[in-house]
Amino acid sequence: MLEKHDSTPEPGGDLLERPAVDDKYKWRLDLIFPDWDSWEEAYKTLEEGLPALAGRQGTLDRSGQDLLQTIEAMHTAQRLLEKTYVFAGMKSDEDTRLGENTARKGRIGSLAVGFSEAVSWFDSELLALEPDRLAELLAEEPGLEMYAHFIDNIQRARKHTLPAEQEALLAGAGLMARGASEVFNAFDNADLELGAIVDKDGEMVTLTKGRYYKFLKGTDRRVRKDAFESFLGAYGKLKNTLAANMDANVKNHVFFARTRGHEGTLEASLHPDAVPPKVFHSLIETISENFETLHRYTVLKKRVLQLDDLKEYDLAVALFPEGEFKFSYDEACDVVVKAFAPLGPDYVQEVSKGIAGGWIDVHETAGKRSGGYSNGVYDTQPYILLNWSEQLGDTFTFAHELGHSMHSWLAVNNQPFVYGSYPIFTAEVASTFNELLLMDHLIKSSEDRQRKLFLLDHHLAQINNTVFRQTMFAEFEYRIHQMGEAGETLTADSLGALYQEILSRYWGKEVEFHPTLSPLTWSRIPHFFYNYYVYQYATAYSAAVALSRKVLAGGETDREQYLSILRSGCSRYPVETVGLGGVDMATSGPMKDVVTLFGSLLDQVENLLDEE
Repeated sequence: MLEKHDSTPEPGGDLLERPAVDDKYKWRLDLIFPDWDSWEEAYKTLEEGLPALAGRQGTLDRSGQDLLQTIEAMHTAQRLLEKTYVFAGMKSDEDTRLGENTARKGRIGSLAVGFSEAVSWFDSELLALEPDRLAELLAEEPGLEMYAHFIDNIQRARKHTLPAEQEALLAGAGLMARGASEVFNAFDNADLELGAIVDKDGEMVTLTKGRYYKFLKGTDRRVRKDAFESFLGAYGKLKNTLAANMDANVKNHVFFARTRGHEGTLEASLHPDAVPPKVFHSLIETISENFETLHRYTVLKKRVLQLDDLKEYDLAVALFPEGEFKFSYDEACDVVVKAFAPLGPDYVQEVSKGIAGGWIDVHETAGKRSGGYSNGVYDTQPYILLNWSEQLGDTFTFAHELGHSMHSWLAVNNQPFVYGSYPIFTAEVASTFNELLLMDHLIKSSEDRQRKLFLLDHHLAQINNTVFRQTMFAEFEYRIHQMGEAGETLTADSLGALYQEILSRYWGKEVEFHPTLSPLTWSRIPHFFYNYYVYQYATAYSAAVALSRKVLAGGETDREQYLSILRSGCSRYPVETVGLGGVDMATSGPMKDVVTLFGSLLDQVENLLDEE
């Protein structure tokens, strides 16, 4: 394990102040700006340049050179904005107690709004150009060739863009359109009271979301039951209000989809990333055709937990907690480097350089932002924020965020600025892929039976939560939008009946659901307000499984195909980008790969249990 240094907090002790942490465990933000004075100079340059950007309005039709110069001017300002924005944000995250850093973060946030306003005319003016005139401009200026995909992505919106006056009305309506989501957030995060239960030690404790999820994973079944009933019961007290709010949310999506001339709400939500609806439908259809594999999982849970009746509140319990283990941060660095070996020496070398070169802020300190993320922009190196607690989950988070960071590094080093980022659809492929490599490495290298069982169960739970459960949510979301498109009013009863039907179908006859509480789960899922967001968790994981299986079983060609995805940034549409790795998301193939992997993991667990 990690040697104890003065810079390493003792578990459970007081948090260290940031200066007490060894510099090798801190990120190097000075590589972006050496000090705040330099940041202020950049801020001033950006601020003074905004009027010139706004002044370019009305120039796009003059010549191909004018169009190119405007794009380049916008991107030059955007690059400087991104650097100043990300620096201020990460400096604030180092210690959220420092008001001056919070103020700078607020200032650059306001300036970002000013930038958006200064260039807000560009898309509309470009769309106002007649196709023949745009073709002339592109032909007369060779420098515009690089921006063909960038321009095409804007042009795709032509048939869904309304006249300027109507666009202005829709923009104003957009503020009201967020109402249902904001109402739910206020209720869910501020006003909701979950009650209190008696914990396993006999203490009366107030139930919170964090405690709820901890209790559901605990070994005390009475506590699980009480937490489940108190938690969903709190939502049930306002089920009719929440149903009316959900109805308003769906009607909002229906209105905007129809107003912009989309075939339906699904097509409208998929349009920004040019994702074919077939990708969504293939996900649901393939998972629905393979429920028997998921039902094997419930049979396994019932067997290991030795329960005569498997309840919904039993589903999150770890099956083999005695096999749990953990790594120190330094140990985890060695582990992930070994796990990433299938991606080749260049990838591994860059990860090692990043670990040693100030990419990562490791330890939890007083005032530091919680959680973890990967950050950085085109003109910076990648950065990772962690709050290391020496749990196994920290190592998987580390691998996950390194996936994002290496995706960024490869995109930036292989694409011009205009294509140096990537959408969520492909972002989660890279991060999940690295988690899968880590899991594969840990399982294969483990000689301890209990540890291997723990890892296999951990992997099964991850697939269940990320693919099966999110697909279940996606089907529910699609069907309530179909109801909305048909003019139906969503009620607590209709939403509950639909959710119960889907829930029972996915989990099978081995699970007993509470007749009044289980159907209420729809009422507590914030993602249903994100407009067809959850399916991307499942598709990204499915793509990552398909790609990782190819890389692990293949050779240099399969590896290079995968790395070509990461190098592509956003120079292609997402489904086309994933296709570079030989994976077609519009087919059942990727989802079948997940089902096959899930089944093989179940086989391994059952074989180990039968050896007893």
